[in-house]
Amino acid sequence: LEASGACPSAQGQQPLNKGQAPEASKRMSWPVAQAQQMMSLDVYGCQHATVADIVAGSFVLSGENHGRPVFKKQASVKGVEVLIYYWDARDGPIFSGWWFGPKVGGDQVWAHNPDASAPAPPKSGWKVPCNGPVDPAFTVAPKAAGAQAAGHMPQQQQQQQQYSQ
Repeated sequence: LEASGACPSAQGQQPLNKGQAPEASKRMSWPVAQAQQMMSLDVYGCQHATVADIVAGSFVLSGENHGRPVFKKQASVKGVEVLIYYWDARDGPIFSGWWFGPKVGGDQVWAHNPDASAPAPPKSGWKVPCNGPVDPAFTVAPKAAGAQAAGHMPQQQQQQQQYSQ
């Protein structure tokens, strides 16, 4: 899986609660009410063809890092996990913000949102690739309860999910 670009990383850093199950949310430092609303996310609209194939799809809450939620894509891509995670400014402001990558704090990343004030992955403002321009169509949105089963997903999102599986 290429298309990671020459982005800064926090290589060698360990996540705080990597792989922790969602039921541990009572111990998480971000608001529990928000956790209940953000149990799953849909990612769609990425205009970078290679990155879109990697990041588009459904994500579920899988743990916490640096006091914020970590989400894992439900389907791996060519055997590689895809995560959305937060990294704080402990390694410098350039590392701070939300990241898409196969490993929390790893040196391979596909997208970055520098909004360090967001308690959960921001809906818009994602740089794709991480050292590129903001992709105005790239969207990270809370999954509406029952929307997928009822067929109310945006058409582009349905196509990207089908293509990525």
